[in-house]
Amino acid sequence: MININELIKNAMKSKNQVELRAYKNLKAEIQLFETAKNAKPYDEVAGIQLISKMCKKLEDGISDFSGAGREDLAAEYRDELEVLKKLLPEPVNESQICSELRIWAGNNKLVEMYLTEKGVYQFDAIETSRPFIPKKEMGSAIKYLKSKFPQANGKMISNIVKEYIV
Repeated sequence: MININELIKNAMKSKNQVELRAYKNLKAEIQLFETAKNAKPYDEVAGIQLISKMCKKLEDGISDFSGAGREDLAAEYRDELEVLKKLLPEPVNESQICSELRIWAGNNKLVEMYLTEKGVYQFDAIETSRPFIPKKEMGSAIKYLKSKFPQANGKMISNIVKEYIV
């Protein structure tokens, strides 16, 4: 897990104002997350999601400022984005998720880990080799895969699960 106070201290020692600003903004977001009503515990997964969310906000700000002709502000946001992206793990793609989960069943991908662990592994009556997830389990299947791969894109995980919804 990221020690934000240590990162701030190192940025202050190196007198790197860009890193210092990025880490202070991140610390503020972490504090907001931890003190929110009904807050979930702050762990590594929550940290990755929080940093990803901040990166998305910065990217939106960059496009807004660039569209408005404010390249000075866009450059500041780009620098901050670059610092925060260093904290994120490498993004994963669909094939990496599939290979890590060992989910090859012919040409179809099978979310085997989830299905066997949760006990919802079922087969079509017509085609016995095609597994499926009951529609009521879709949300929990997505949450499960998101917890296993916090850096993965939510849409991609949703599409993997939708392939197996009845």
